[in-house]
Amino acid sequence: MRIRPLMFFGVLSGVFLLPTLMFAQFQQPTDEELKMTADAKYPDAAAVILYQEEKADDTLHYHSRYMRVKILKESAKELATVSVDYIRGYNTIDAVSGRTIHADGTIIPLNVKPSDLMAVKAGETEIRQVTFNLPSVEVGSILEYSYQVRYPANSYSSPFWEIQGQYPVRKAKYMFAPFPDFLGATAGLSSRGMVGAHGEELTDLMWYPHLPAGKSISPNASKRIELELSDVGPLPRERWAPPIEAERYEVRFYYAPGSSVAQYWTNEASYWLKEVGRFAEVSGTIKTAVASLVAPGDSDLDKAKKLYAAVQGLENTTFTREKSDAELKREGLKPVKRAEDTWAQKSGGGTDLALLYLALLRGAGLTAYPMKVVDRDLGIFNANYLQWNQLNDTVVILNTGGQDIVLDPAEKMCPFQLVHWRHSGAGGIRQQEKGIAPWVTPLSPYTANTIIRRAEVTLSADGQVTGKLKFTMSGQDALYWRQRALRVDDETLKKDFDDWLKTQVQAGMEAHLTGFSNLDNPNADLNATAIATGSPGSAMGKRILLPGSFFTTREDNSFIEQPNRQLPVDMHYAMQVKDGVLYHLPAGFGLETSGPAASVPWPGSATFVMKSTTNGNDLTVMTTLARAFTILQPEEYGQLRDFYQKVAAADQQQLVLHAVDAPKGN
Repeated sequence: MRIRPLMFFGVLSGVFLLPTLMFAQFQQPTDEELKMTADAKYPDAAAVILYQEEKADDTLHYHSRYMRVKILKESAKELATVSVDYIRGYNTIDAVSGRTIHADGTIIPLNVKPSDLMAVKAGETEIRQVTFNLPSVEVGSILEYSYQVRYPANSYSSPFWEIQGQYPVRKAKYMFAPFPDFLGATAGLSSRGMVGAHGEELTDLMWYPHLPAGKSISPNASKRIELELSDVGPLPRERWAPPIEAERYEVRFYYAPGSSVAQYWTNEASYWLKEVGRFAEVSGTIKTAVASLVAPGDSDLDKAKKLYAAVQGLENTTFTREKSDAELKREGLKPVKRAEDTWAQKSGGGTDLALLYLALLRGAGLTAYPMKVVDRDLGIFNANYLQWNQLNDTVVILNTGGQDIVLDPAEKMCPFQLVHWRHSGAGGIRQQEKGIAPWVTPLSPYTANTIIRRAEVTLSADGQVTGKLKFTMSGQDALYWRQRALRVDDETLKKDFDDWLKTQVQAGMEAHLTGFSNLDNPNADLNATAIATGSPGSAMGKRILLPGSFFTTREDNSFIEQPNRQLPVDMHYAMQVKDGVLYHLPAGFGLETSGPAASVPWPGSATFVMKSTTNGNDLTVMTTLARAFTILQPEEYGQLRDFYQKVAAADQQQLVLHAVDAPKGN
């Protein structure tokens, strides 16, 4: 188990002595704990956290963790490996102790010195990792361990209590002792000299709690913040859920320059906009570049398109790799500090290219604003979580004709006006005509993301199918495969696409890619062709049975199998799939029943339509599944499940062919 960074550390003026620290002692296991083979309330749990305790004390400059974990299944034995990150020269990890207790009560102590290895190095900052392995772990064992994190006397912490995780917790206790004069009547008057990332004075302690119903936190008479919990269930694991971190129970603490959430974001945005202004300055080099790319008679939209194409044509090192300092020196290049540097080098990371595009738009006299957004694949923007770094990426907002158009130049191969799904419906902070504001980017309409699947197949009398497939993609799926092609070689790309094809055709079929077209042209539909062979149905005497749908329903069928839902449904983006299959039936066979047909409406949300027609010995089946929603709340899950159950029933229709007796002669 790798332990996340337990807190954020900062530096303050003033020095304090570090007294002896007191930590939890190992506990004698109960008979019930030793004999436990499963948790009655959470029978699928591979482990149960019997007790966990976290303490942080800024007056004594320490953090401690104590854990007792019952292993119930083989998969949870990995919890015997514990890794703790720390910053070299700043934190120290010590007082590591541990033991394994077998189900019969036998105790095996940890008597091997933990390893201490470098994990990451960025400049002069080195993140190291202390790792220890609890010995002789078996299913039924109890793992027990503790350790301390010490930090310098001239520093402070911002603890993060991650209360809910993969395993159920029977009992947990948390404690934080902040500097007392950041609480109560003296808050806002601190003279400790604590400063934030921008040199601003920190005067107040704030916290963001997401806790079970009925639980809250506040300082007690001793000016400590304490929390005790029991029976905390594991995080739900449901398909098509938003990032789970947005749903878990947690508490985050901050020393802040004031007690206003709005003021925090205003201040942070002002620092960000100063950096943006410096980088995206409309210099003479930028104006010259604009003049070479657009014509005076171009409309605002045409100018924006031409400038976008120019930026897209540059090397995006987010999809390749950044050049080392040595490579830059060899090529006579300098580290990028401004948009004009990115333009001169014809390459840059995603953020550099986004801000270059912003500079070019402004250089063309257009109104454009930057926006910092959360990556929807990683999290959900939470304004009460006072950390600017939750905003991952940069998009550009072009205002023309009184409308805002969100553009995503940081995403290589992303067509003009298409936004990667990770940046659509994404919250963040944007610049606007007057100041800054929180904002959410629009979700893309289903018509922007389309897959057309076509097949022409020949059926033999023994039920064998051979044929050719063609896939035409626009929007997110086309973007995915184009970006994948940038990151892998041709052989890997073909294997990846063949793996995807397995999910597109019915069981018993095998399909293989034969080629792409327009793979390097994001402004055209992406086409892929494949060949298919196999036996999706069965032949019995004079009858052949085939699935009504040659292609699988692309959406996930976990909705059908899952009766209830705890988390929202996030399907990333709205889309439509259109199928057309032409069957050439074997000579002497005809349809025993009419071809498959269905209509499943879900007004305002989705629709499914299946039609079939015959022409001599040819059968054509056409299917459309259009899904206009992206995100649904748990209370809407019943309607969603009902829709997909009906779609599944329509998909399970069969084509029944029978041998037609030849007419007798005179």
